[in-house]
Amino acid sequence: MRALRIHGYGGPEAMRLDDVPLPAPAAEQVLVQVRAASINPIDWKMRRGMLASIFPLSFPRTLGRDCAGEVVAGVADPRTDGTHAEYAVLPEAATAPVPAGLDPLAAASLCVAGLSAWIALVEVAQVRRGMRVLIHGGAGGVGSLAIQIARELGATVFTSSTQGEYCRQLGADRVIDYRIENFADAGPYDMVLDTLGGEAHVRSLEALERGGLLVALSATPVPPHASRSEVRMEKPQIQATRQRLEKIFDWAVRGKLRPQVTQTFSLDDAPKAYAASEAGHGRGKIVLRIQGGDPWR
Repeated sequence: MRALRIHGYGGPEAMRLDDVPLPAPAAEQVLVQVRAASINPIDWKMRRGMLASIFPLSFPRTLGRDCAGEVVAGVADPRTDGTHAEYAVLPEAATAPVPAGLDPLAAASLCVAGLSAWIALVEVAQVRRGMRVLIHGGAGGVGSLAIQIARELGATVFTSSTQGEYCRQLGADRVIDYRIENFADAGPYDMVLDTLGGEAHVRSLEALERGGLLVALSATPVPPHASRSEVRMEKPQIQATRQRLEKIFDWAVRGKLRPQVTQTFSLDDAPKAYAASEAGHGRGKIVLRIQGGDPWR
């Protein structure tokens, strides 16, 4: 089978399509014939070595964190080979059946990104009607789903983005163009979903209402700053479970959450897909179409 692998940390030149043996699932694992796998920022950050202190890699390593086959979709263990291959091994507990009405491309797009938005908004922040919620990067993979989830939960949704029309179509009440506006001026907020890190993290804390909550998903370093004792900051672990994935897929099938697959690439064109993700300022999710081949090739 073919797999997108790296043999050391580096840029796009480090990626190679290799012919490798079919992986063998161990106990409590499943072998998935991959039909689609999404590109997530964690993929190229791991390739670059930006997360080596958290997820040190042994080489060669297959890239990719989530995927969908015809039957199941789910998330790979970041400590093992990933999903940008014709076949992948996933922890059984981190998979869920792909329901009728949801194709593999859509299912793959909802795994890591959907879990990130779901855990932050539904579980950690417990967003509810009447809350003022700011979502950074509303046009991105996580943001485009987070806007929809927050809106469905009854919040007034603000987002920082340069793609106003797209974010409004997703359900944002107010789009703040960060090039010409200060998102703090539209505050204060009851909750901020921080997908940016850095200086935006500090300013987001300052923009919170007393008793407000910032949920941070970004690994970008945050500069030193004064703390606010009257607000909270949480950085949740994004862990795939069958129950979580089933809820996300159910929302998608029922039309409460629209998958945002905006670009697709073949496995052969995976370097172009990574380049598009690394360039930033895109819309929705980038997904690899992987039709599967001869497992013994």
